[in-house]
Amino acid sequence: MLIVRSSLKDNLMKESVAEYRTRNILSWFQVLDIVDEDWNLIIQENESEYAINSGASIAQEDGQKLLTANEVVTHIDKYIKSKGFYFEREEIINLFLALKTKPFVILSGISGTGKTKIVQWFSESIGATESNGQFKLIPVRPDWNDGSDLLGYRDIKGDFVEGPLTKVIKQAIVNPTLPYIVLLDEMNLARVEYYFSDILSVMESRRWEDGELVTSILLSDEIAEKNISLPSNLYIIGTVNMDETTHPFSKKVLDRANTIEFNEINLDFLDFLNEIPEISPIKIGNRTLLGNYLHLKDVYVENPKLVEKTTKVLVRLNEILKPIGAQIGYRVRDEICFYLAYSESTNLFSFEQALDRCILQKILPRVAGSDTRVEEVLNNLYKFCTNRLFDEEDVLDTEEIRNPESVT
Repeated sequence: MLIVRSSLKDNLMKESVAEYRTRNILSWFQVLDIVDEDWNLIIQENESEYAINSGASIAQEDGQKLLTANEVVTHIDKYIKSKGFYFEREEIINLFLALKTKPFVILSGISGTGKTKIVQWFSESIGATESNGQFKLIPVRPDWNDGSDLLGYRDIKGDFVEGPLTKVIKQAIVNPTLPYIVLLDEMNLARVEYYFSDILSVMESRRWEDGELVTSILLSDEIAEKNISLPSNLYIIGTVNMDETTHPFSKKVLDRANTIEFNEINLDFLDFLNEIPEISPIKIGNRTLLGNYLHLKDVYVENPKLVEKTTKVLVRLNEILKPIGAQIGYRVRDEICFYLAYSESTNLFSFEQALDRCILQKILPRVAGSDTRVEEVLNNLYKFCTNRLFDEEDVLDTEEIRNPESVT
């Protein structure tokens, strides 16, 4: 008998969430030849196969090496370093948690900081490569005005011409137990609202049906050969550069993604150039990255204290943001709670560390402008994060302030 419980206080999970986790666990056991089609146990002689524990406690037989989320992140970190690239471990943790929170993440920052590379090596380290079709880099063109360049269109003969994203979606649908990662490179060379709005809308329609995570139809059979929806094992990451050749993001887009900044540059850090043993990728299942929460109630059932504690903080932040109309809504509140819940269940960040990232990624991008009200809001946010008034000559000790990432 397979029992799936929350890792928090040993509570049983919401029925739909538990059923979905169980189904994916069993499917993954089939992939690893631990069980046959009738769910009968197969004696596992090869102990080099891996299963990933992303927060659920899984009852299982011996002979299967179980990796925690921390071990997965450690593997990704070592793999990237073995390729001659260096990123802070916290950046890898952040990307991992952001993908679990929602399968759409934006990486922003100045050109040349490794935004594209971290996605490529992150994907390759967990077995998602271009050669096996689980990773796809799609360069965005400035002339994209609608979704047809990504999804496809009917030509003059009436035949459907698949776009690059649709091709990946079809592969992901056929292999539901494996993660598929799409990188939209230089995502804001074109206006994101023009070519990506349909995908954003469908992504918001995610819901549980009979224990499966489903969405509304993305492409109808009137356009494609059959109805196509977004699969639960598809993850989209966009890289953006902020300069005179690109377009700014609207609040609609910022509300629907974690926006991770890559502006930290340490040119004098050369330790990663030392010879590091070659690290092989590991093949992981989709449930490693798959999020289990769609509604705040899902988190509240497992961890009411976390939701209540987080909500109190967000209410205070909304009071600060109110003068410029930049308050967060229910969607952002829910996704911040999801991020914090995944962080706590995997022990990857402390509450304050995770909250700091959420403020930086979900709240600060909403604050823009140059009038005195914006300046006042920024000063109040600074006070909230540091417990002190802003002073240009003040030298901050990041170990002493509450939210160092948001301040610096």
